[in-house]
Amino acid sequence: TKSADGADGADDGDDGEEVVSDDEVSEDEDDDEEEETSEWENRPLFRHLAATLVQQAHLAPLPIAQLPVYWEHDHALRLYPAPHCVVLGDRTEQQALAKFEDTELVNPGCFADDGSFAVYRPATREVEFSAV
Repeated sequence: TKSADGADGADDGDDGEEVVSDDEVSEDEDDDEEEETSEWENRPLFRHLAATLVQQAHLAPLPIAQLPVYWEHDHALRLYPAPHCVVLGDRTEQQALAKFEDTELVNPGCFADDGSFAVYRPATREVEFSAV
């Protein structure tokens, strides 16, 4: 049925409910995902380190001039194929988490300083930070 202003009265949602498009729903979900990121996932330096390690596929991605390589044991530092999780024990960065491509990089911090550690569950690929 047409109303006086020429619009369809049956399809304009006059029943009091707000009509929301699929685009608006997906934008709301994206906003919720951004709010759910924890503080240790928002560390740009650690995220850059994670990207570098995964892209270089090596735990020591430095030039030979800066870091001499003992070629007999270099294969132990390679990350190919890329693992699901790499745990770094870096004393300078406290509780950092980054995901690059399909690899999660975790730094639980220094256990000796504050008793912090990370729990990784391979079945669900979840990381949880804890402390004693």
